[in-house]
Amino acid sequence: MRCPHTWWHEIDLEAVTIVNTESSLLAMLPHSTMISSNQGILVSGGQFIQYNYHGQTSQGNKAPMDILMEAVAPNAFHDSGASFDKPKCHPQTRLKILEIIMRWIVGQDEDAQARKPFLWLNGAAGCGKSTIAQSTIESCIGRGVLLASFFFSRSDSTRNHAGPLVATLAYQLYGAFPGSEVQKDILSAIQKDPLIFKKTIQQQITALVIQPLMTHFSNDPSSQNRAPFLIVIDGLDECINRTAQQAVLTGLAESLRNSDLCVQLFIASRPEHDIKLSFSSNYLEDMHTGLSLDLEDGDDAESDIRLYLFDRFAQIKDDFNKRTTGRKLDQDWPGDKVIETLVLKSSRQFIYAATVIRYVESTRHRPDHRLDIVLNLRPVNGDHPFAELDSLYARILESALDIGKVLRVLSLCLISPPRICCSVIEKLLSYDEGEVETLFCDMGALVQIFKLRPLFNEDREYEPELSPSFLRILHASLGEYLLDAARSKCFHINMDYETIRHVTLVLQYCASSCSSSFNPDSNAGTPILILGCNQYRIGRHNGRSAIWLKLQRLVLSFPLKEFLEPHATATRAYPYLLQDFVSPFLFLLETIVLKDNTSSYMQSRQLEILRSILMQQISQYFNDDMLASVLVLFYHAGSHHLVPILKLSPYSYSYSSPFYLVGHDHHSDILSLSFIWGSPFGDNTYHWYVRRWLRDPGPSMHERAALACFEELARTVPPLSSSSAKSINLAPVTDDVEDDIYAKLSFNPVLSSQWQFKYSEELKLDNEELYFVLIGYVIFLLPRCGRSNALVAACEEYRTLYIKQPVGPFPIRSRLLHKEINDYIARVLPTAYCLSRV
Repeated sequence: MRCPHTWWHEIDLEAVTIVNTESSLLAMLPHSTMISSNQGILVSGGQFIQYNYHGQTSQGNKAPMDILMEAVAPNAFHDSGASFDKPKCHPQTRLKILEIIMRWIVGQDEDAQARKPFLWLNGAAGCGKSTIAQSTIESCIGRGVLLASFFFSRSDSTRNHAGPLVATLAYQLYGAFPGSEVQKDILSAIQKDPLIFKKTIQQQITALVIQPLMTHFSNDPSSQNRAPFLIVIDGLDECINRTAQQAVLTGLAESLRNSDLCVQLFIASRPEHDIKLSFSSNYLEDMHTGLSLDLEDGDDAESDIRLYLFDRFAQIKDDFNKRTTGRKLDQDWPGDKVIETLVLKSSRQFIYAATVIRYVESTRHRPDHRLDIVLNLRPVNGDHPFAELDSLYARILESALDIGKVLRVLSLCLISPPRICCSVIEKLLSYDEGEVETLFCDMGALVQIFKLRPLFNEDREYEPELSPSFLRILHASLGEYLLDAARSKCFHINMDYETIRHVTLVLQYCASSCSSSFNPDSNAGTPILILGCNQYRIGRHNGRSAIWLKLQRLVLSFPLKEFLEPHATATRAYPYLLQDFVSPFLFLLETIVLKDNTSSYMQSRQLEILRSILMQQISQYFNDDMLASVLVLFYHAGSHHLVPILKLSPYSYSYSSPFYLVGHDHHSDILSLSFIWGSPFGDNTYHWYVRRWLRDPGPSMHERAALACFEELARTVPPLSSSSAKSINLAPVTDDVEDDIYAKLSFNPVLSSQWQFKYSEELKLDNEELYFVLIGYVIFLLPRCGRSNALVAACEEYRTLYIKQPVGPFPIRSRLLHKEINDYIARVLPTAYCLSRV
């Protein structure tokens, strides 16, 4: 097989006619030419242009092959020697995406069979598009697929523009068909028009690629069943002229319209604005298949990155241990936990993982020390591990239309874990409608604007135009870059300042939403979540800046009553407001007073307004036994080992009672007295204040609570036999023992001196746990109850049932329950009790 770059020496010279007159070139010059000479210097239109030719200076004196070669960009070849480490997919990774592409190339894909000549592979910066393109080319070469390629690169002046594109493709096409009419047609086209490479992309591609191929395929019967000629263009977004990006796609599309599918084009690029517009235009929409790596199965991408890191770290470890004379790396280095951390930080983008590997594999350093720098366990000493990423991020951010507004939106996304739709972001930041999408139109490499398909109403047809748009940051490491002033420099985001500013904007937004039409449990309500997510960061502020004073004034004057009252009857929305707005708002009030005690009178005013609003809801708890039990148990929660806080480990929330864990309608608990978020009565300011405002519920409420507990026992948990107590550590039953020893029940002196019961990691307590808790409640409640016929009947019924059953897994609690039932009946029905004892 001949070397692909020496075949041009074998040109049939008879097919080349050399025009040997300077007059033909001079006749082509514009009339404004003022001076000419034999030294190759022309003065034209006031501009000086110097041509350093060897020999003849006229374009017409050059052989077509010389003209072609001078127009080629050798660095753009897929096998160019300018790059020593061609990127390609790590073994056993990207298999799914590579299979999809190869099926399209060989015509097994539906879109290929439907005569769609374009395949557009798109994705974020660093997601692996070039490696996929390179691996695809190598697979095609192995299968004998004829192809030509062009790899754009912004940093290489020979291939960061569209000028050499067609010449480079035509050069490779020439080499793919040795001794054929294709070669003669290419040279003939250049001979006929020596300035062909100054023409439009469409004219060039038609004359130098499409026409030669159409002629060849029509004249050679053996080629009828072959796969079309493949053109691979990688990094189209790296073409620095955005107009040229569109011109390339337009020209290729127009050239292919009547080509009878003799060419297929595989385009790989970031989803930049101009490229997206081109592929969605009338002339390309029906001619292309889109393949987005950003929409790729996340599990597949993460598995591939995990495999890549595992294999490369193993190789780095083995190479280092072979060459070092010092301490070797442990066999399990770097460990599964570290690899999972790096997979998470990669955000499904290979560039992060590849950057880490390139940094760690340096042979002039210990790999474990370099990895510690990556993980921020060791200070940077010398080159920064993410210098390459930083350069990429800076280059993309420089393309922003208004970087100030872009950074404000990004800072909002970074402080707000839940997604906020673009229309709400625009309202928060006082931007024009649709402005967010415009601001980020040239930043598709870092940020994606997308429609979120709703998870409900599956029977209803999905209508994207009616769905809100959301913004997704595609690189988790972008946040680290923006928050590090040394790395991001002019793009740095001061998070402390931006947090105060955004919380202020959220409060202004809420103050303007004092209406029942505002639904806090909708997209419009998501900004409220910013308050809870950032309350501790706000607490660290020094309280002296102008933006802080603005926030302080807004908190102290916020219209609490007008904002909360329209939702007082909304049983679904109100608990969300209490957790996501009221609780962090109370924390803000306390923070403000700590920094400025002169504000305490305004705090008292806001607290009194809130107390009056919440206490109006308490009456609902007096009319239902289950709600009464919730109120009573909330009032006592954690204060006694018989009424512990119910903690679902390892989550940060807990419950004051189990009733809304076992299938009851939890929305009726409108004040959220059962569900407790955060540290109960510690950093959870809402529940702390509510319990402070409550008075002792009194005997009648305790009666209703005890009755609800008996009903729950009868309905869900029959007395358990002692055989079920396999995991119970039983203590001897003696009069001086207060309770059964149960590992799940403990006293936490750190957490506000509270009793806790840590139950199973499920949505509800199991029968054993529920039985233990419920009989404890009854033991605690009965001494605090007055006379109630219904409660007496419940006690009698349970006492009768208790006599017929074995002691069960909790002998001490069973004995105490029996004792409290007898004591209660004796107290409220002394005569009846004495008669029963006779």
